[in-house]
Amino acid sequence: MGAVPIALVTGPANAGKAHVVLDALRAHVAHGEDPLLVVPTEADQARYRRELAEGGLALGARVERFEGLLAEVVARAGLVEEPLGPLARERVLARLSGARPGMASALARLVAELETQRVTPARLRGALRASTAEKADPNGEVPDGKLPQGEQPDGEQATLERLCGVFDGYHEALARMRRADRELRVTRALDALRRKPALWGSTPVLLYGFDDLTELQLDAIETLGGVVGARITVSLAYEPGRVVFAGRAGAFQRLAPHADAHTELPARADYYAARARDALHHLERSLLTDDPTRVEPGEAVRLLEGGSPRAELELVAGEVRALLDEGVEAGEIAIVHRSPETIAGLLGEVLQDFDVPYALRDRVRFAHTAIGRGLLGLLRCAVADGDLGDLLAWLRAPGVLDRPELADRLEASARRQGAGSAARARALWESEHWPLDRIDRAREAAARGMSALADALTAELQRL
Repeated sequence: MGAVPIALVTGPANAGKAHVVLDALRAHVAHGEDPLLVVPTEADQARYRRELAEGGLALGARVERFEGLLAEVVARAGLVEEPLGPLARERVLARLSGARPGMASALARLVAELETQRVTPARLRGALRASTAEKADPNGEVPDGKLPQGEQPDGEQATLERLCGVFDGYHEALARMRRADRELRVTRALDALRRKPALWGSTPVLLYGFDDLTELQLDAIETLGGVVGARITVSLAYEPGRVVFAGRAGAFQRLAPHADAHTELPARADYYAARARDALHHLERSLLTDDPTRVEPGEAVRLLEGGSPRAELELVAGEVRALLDEGVEAGEIAIVHRSPETIAGLLGEVLQDFDVPYALRDRVRFAHTAIGRGLLGLLRCAVADGDLGDLLAWLRAPGVLDRPELADRLEASARRQGAGSAARARALWESEHWPLDRIDRAREAAARGMSALADALTAELQRL
């Protein structure tokens, strides 16, 4: 069978693209197929799983994020290489290059981009040699890209030479470890499917909700639809000629030549809430236009002013509480701030005062959590000079003791007797209670090597 081209669905926001994609998914299920719906976020994944289940399609259709699709590609290609995680990649590159953590992260992104474009170390070095030769003699050739005798490479040239060495060393390290990073695994899997399209089978793939697509994502779509022959439906928020969609024109133009079906949906206003419909539809149609007009927002836009940051957040929380009381689902309400991390603590406190359930994305240091403090305390007791505080942090971690007051008694007794080290405090504990064997097991694991210690700590973390 020849390859089946891609079906494109385009249109502005709220034009009904989801309706078209879900209709196509239902058609696949009706024909006895097991389609794969791919969405951008975990929230989208949960929403459409729920929607499909309510529509009787819990069986026969899967909802995944793009990483799930790529994992399926790797699995069907039959790759056996163990994956190398992003943190491990940075550590390897940092060791090879001597770069600081921030630079190692940037180097990892560069390596990922090179691998996505299937640039091997040999190809990169060849390009560098060609560039060197052109600089050395624009009208001639220099064998193997060598500089004329006695001439030293400039700063940029030396940096590129060093980069080639690091890239080469990184791939040699991967070969020794018999591992591959994310980009290598995916590109190798896609190449395997290009060579043997039958590995994929006949699973249709439908993509909905993506604002734009990365190079690796576009590669996967082109491989599955243009080479393998899977039926692919791609939904994009895009309208030709509109400035607001200029950033997505590249993805559209990349996919358009492969599409034998292109459904262009017109703008619609009926998906907006009635009292905000006129203002929001007008905003969507006039965003970033050269000559925008103005309409009265009505109840769609309101200004709230507070005398302090807390007073302002209290006004916002009051509005949210009123919406909840009207029956609006909490998951349908969003609070937007330019720097959420700067107000996370205060916002959480205010929302709790107003009895508002919320989900707030915030970065918390592992050591600042009860479980984190406990695990790190156990680690210090096992392999370092832990003190009384480390032992107590572990004992007080949720789930370690059925009677938390025992840790309080240990602390009081240890402080009276001047037992400031973890070893002396442990001896006091074990003289009255049971042996703390988990500390010994962690120490034994550390003696077997870093991998064994990591496994032991992972098991302890899961237990906690």
